[in-house]
Amino acid sequence: MGGGFKITLSTDKLARAVYLRSPEYHGVFADNYFDLIPGKKVEVIFRPKVGVRLSDFRDQLKIRSLEDAF
Repeated sequence: MGGGFKITLSTDKLARAVYLRSPEYHGVFADNYFDLIPGKKVEVIFRPKVGVRLSDFRDQLKIRSLEDAF
């Protein structure tokens, strides 16, 4: 994957304005801000600017949605 990670998300309830962030690792998420619809998977690619182990990235990955804002 060229030093990046593929994140696959799914839900059983509508999740509006889903947003992923990586507070410890700088990089770019592709298509990062979307609605997650029940029964439909969404794949997001993260490309870090520096090397990072998958386990470290997984431990600090944050997934937020509009519901988390209230």
